Amino acid sequence: MTTAATAPAPAAEAAAGGARPRRPWSSRRNAAAATALLSLCLAGPVLYEEVYIRTGHRAHGWRIRITDTLADHTLNSPWVIAAAAVGCVLGLWLLVLASTPGLRRLLTMSASGTRGVGAVLDRRSAAAMLHRATLEVPGVSGARVRVGRRRASIRAWVRFGAHEEAREALVTVLSAERERLGLVRPPTVNVKVRGAR
Repeated sequence: MTTAATAPAPAAEAAAGGARPRRPWSSRRNAAAATALLSLCLAGPVLYEEVYIRTGHRAHGWRIRITDTLADHTLNSPWVIAAAAVGCVLGLWLLVLASTPGLRRLLTMSASGTRGVGAVLDRRSAAAMLHRATLEVPGVSGARVRVGRRRASIRAWVRFGAHEEAREALVTVLSAERERLGLVRPPTVNVKVRGAR
């Protein structure tokens, strides 16, 4: 037997001064380093070859082969289309990285009232706190907790007592624990109760 209940998230309060804290932006060092390295590998030899040719030297063999290959392929060639598709996907990926904060594993906490000071809570830490609160409910012998950006899913196993009473107690306890997390956008708590395994 399984029973489920959902505790909706309360309305988020506006931070001091009317501005809501935002998730910090990821520095994305790996993406920036990969882009810089790829650009260097592609643009460096081309730039060197252009300078080499402009100074009166004959083009290297790789430049001649690439030029001949490009001249033999039309725009509707499968290789040209595939290369363009890969370039578009990489470009869109870089645009998404540039326009989103990232760090999706972090949940923004409410403002402390100090300008320029913010705090975040890792999802695993939030899940651990909700898991601890779940096990404090009488009759609950085990639980599995997953916390997302909008929803916290709790599956609890009840060893003794009525499932409906345990579910109501879990909703009450977890709703209070959710408030103690101090998040700007508290997740909706979704509770499912099952008999002990």
